[in-house]
Parts: sequence; C-alpha cells; structure tokens
Amino acid sequence: MLLVTTIKVFANIKSLLVRPVYSQYIDALDQALTVIKIFPMARFDKEESFRSISYDEELERAKWFKEDLDKGNGWTVAGEGPGYTYWIKTIQGDDVPVKIVYFIDMPFPAKVFSQMLDPQNLKARNDWDKAFVEHEILEAYPEDGGYVTYMRALLSFPLTDRSFVLYLPPAKEVDWYGEKAIFMLIKDASHPRRPEGDDGLVRAKNGGNFYVVTPDEKQPEAVCKVFGLTNNLYNGWIPKRTEWMQRRIVPRKFNEWRDSVVEGYHKYFKN
Repeated sequence: MLLVTTIKVFANIKSLLVRPVYSQYIDALDQALTVIKIFPMARFDKEESFRSISYDEELERAKWFKEDLDKGNGWTVAGEGPGYTYWIKTIQGDDVPVKIVYFIDMPFPAKVFSQMLDPQNLKARNDWDKAFVEHEILEAYPEDGGYVTYMRALLSFPLTDRSFVLYLPPAKEVDWYGEKAIFMLIKDASHPRRPEGDDGLVRAKNGGNFYVVTPDEKQPEAVCKVFGLTNNLYNGWIPKRTEWMQRRIVPRKFNEWRDSVVEGYHKYFKN
C-alpha cells in the first residue's frame, strides 16, 4: 500500500511540472519512478526464483549422487560408526564445491522422519534440536506451497555460528530404485524479514540439500534409512583447506543432530 501511494504522489508532482523550466526535476522523477517500480519486481523475482523447482530434475540429481558414490568416483569416508556413514568429495567448478553424502539409520518409520522436519512442527523442533536452533517460519505459502524458514547452525572451532534462510517445498513420495521413498528438499532462499546481517551472524548459502527416506526392508514400521546430501558455503572467514575443515566439523554436527532427532522422536512423536 505504501508503495502504491508513493508512486501516485510522485506521478502527481510530475503532472504539475512543465518543461523546459522543470525539465531536470521531471527527469529525476522519471528515474525515481522507474527505480520504485522495478525494485519490488526484482526483489519478487529473487525471492520467488527459489520456488521454481522440478521434482523430476531434483530426483535425477539425487540419483546421480547415489550412483557416483557407488562408483567410488573421488569419494572418501569422512566418518562412520553404528548406523551412519559420511562420504566427502570436492567437485571443482561447482558453486558449492564440497559435497557430503551420507547414509543414516533412524529407529522409527519413514513418515515420522518427514513429520519431525515439517515446519508445522517447529515448536517441538525448537525444543529437541540441539544442533540447529532458533527455527522460525518466515513465510508459509498457500495451497501446500512450502515454507521459507530461518535457522542458526551451532558450529565449532574454527567456525562461528552461521545463519540460514531456506525454502522447504512439500515432501513427495517417489520411486527410489523400485522402492517407495519420501523425498525432501532444502533450497537456499531469501526473505525481507531476515535480511543478511540483521542477526549479527554470517549468512551461509545452502547448495541444495535433500533427504531420500526409505523404510527398512525387514522392519518398515520401526526403522528407516536416510540417504542425504549436505553442501553449504559457509562464507565469512574459513580455513583455506575447506574440505579438511568440513570433514572435521560436519559429520560431528550431523551426529549431534541425529541424536537430537532420536530424542525428539521419543519425546514428541512416539505413540
């Protein structure tokens, strides 16, 4: 409403001026009107562009990572233990070059994993999540259009905490090599309610993460398996040996998150 009023006021002022006496003022008003009209459109395009996704293309991307991992093309183990394995690889030339893929087991059904990460359950998550905190819904899109959310990642030396603004589209059921799976996406986003720098933290960039959640073959109602990708630009000051740094920090952080998920399940979601 304020924007519309401003445009009308500028246009009215312009209509009262005549050339050539006020030519410079008319030209200045023309430029101002152009900027006022274009800026919101540019902001809209930037904010809405992250919502333009193709689940088919995203699923093919997830399968590419799975098949590339199976081939062993440059992947090395970054961490492993009971119920989890992380692999890391740097893909030169990619906007977010360091990739970490992982398999983790969860002691509950696949649908529960999806429910626990659903933004509609952020109140519970802000209690159980000890790795990523201050979750906040910035915008909920109508007609099951997903959410824009904010969160802070609690990081350890040599990094300080980072903040993220993320787009979380609805989860989808997909075919994953002949199995039914829940496919969940995380995309980098922006939102005027959380401009970069307003929280005093370095804003990290998400490179497009995903979870592919499948029921366990033997215990589908009790256990699920998650194949996922995490890849982020942490920005700000980071060590030059970026892969070394992420190899050291990310698996430990995700294990902390995994433990939090299990605790949250027992506290809020276990029947």
